[in-house]
Amino acid sequence: MVRRLQAGAGRISHGCSMEQQIVDRLLTTLDVAVEAFARCRIDRGFKLMARGTAEIEVHYVLSGTLHLDVPGNEPMVCETGSIVLVPPHLRQSMGADGGAGTEMLAIDNCTPAPNGLMEFVATNGGPGDVQFVCGLISANISGSFGLLDTVRRPICEKLDDLPMIRLSFEMMQAEVQRPGLGSRALTGALMKTCVLALLRRHFGRSDHETSLLSTLRDPRLGKAVAAVLDKPAARHSVAALASIAGMSRSAFAREFSQAFAMSPMAFVARTRLHHAAGLLQSTNMPVKVIAASIGFSSRSHFSRVFRDAYGTDPSAYRRGESGAEPADDALVSARARSNGHANHDMGYAAA
Repeated sequence: MVRRLQAGAGRISHGCSMEQQIVDRLLTTLDVAVEAFARCRIDRGFKLMARGTAEIEVHYVLSGTLHLDVPGNEPMVCETGSIVLVPPHLRQSMGADGGAGTEMLAIDNCTPAPNGLMEFVATNGGPGDVQFVCGLISANISGSFGLLDTVRRPICEKLDDLPMIRLSFEMMQAEVQRPGLGSRALTGALMKTCVLALLRRHFGRSDHETSLLSTLRDPRLGKAVAAVLDKPAARHSVAALASIAGMSRSAFAREFSQAFAMSPMAFVARTRLHHAAGLLQSTNMPVKVIAASIGFSSRSHFSRVFRDAYGTDPSAYRRGESGAEPADDALVSARARSNGHANHDMGYAAA
């Protein structure tokens, strides 16, 4: 059985249910970055084989039709204008048609491209029957709020019915074909816009069930989530949130953790830090005042927790300085190879 994406499928209705309203709030707080790292070209009769990366990977089908096979999942047929999100550590077989084909390892078929991307090619020398660009999604520790953590199977949505997405794809295609100054950074920014559109449609589809939405369909849990998002600095506790939800402490903690892949208090901490990061970027409030406003009794404690989450202290974050902590091995590998290093596997290897 093959799943084919239909244009315009799953539009969000104007009358949003409670769980969709909560997801909307979570999307508002989503803080992710998408780093463009590769362009792939594949002809019919070939299969580009890749192992998964340690991060979420996303493919943007610029032309042709991508046939994606991931072990344990139904084959996916993703037409031009589709965006594919692949969870970490999943092996992939990618082709321009279904069925068997000559398998080519991505690790053995890649070269640096002038635009700073790597190029993976499985063709007879032509432009490729399917072309797509790839990115890696990284989320700040306080940035996904369970939305990405609960995605455990590949997602494919055809979004070219949206003018914004069509324009983004056209611009990505132009940057790939005629790279200029800042091409990779611009492509990454376009990718992020498309990812947000994909998540909005995916979580808004009434015909698509996810563990997060199925749990949020219980209005009791939604009330607790809304309480944290509305007042992140309040004196939240598992018992207090369970009371808001009208559930026992143990049942609330269990169902919350199943829905968000984190404990209730971890969710509270992420929400507070995300709120603090927003205040640091948008106001001149002293760090000590911001710390107190989100429930920290001392600036030093706040700074330590903030550094653990964002890789830099609050003052440096306000100045726009990046954290100095090492990135994930897969992303370090991708960055190194994009800068011309000799080993070109890009995190892709034999299945």
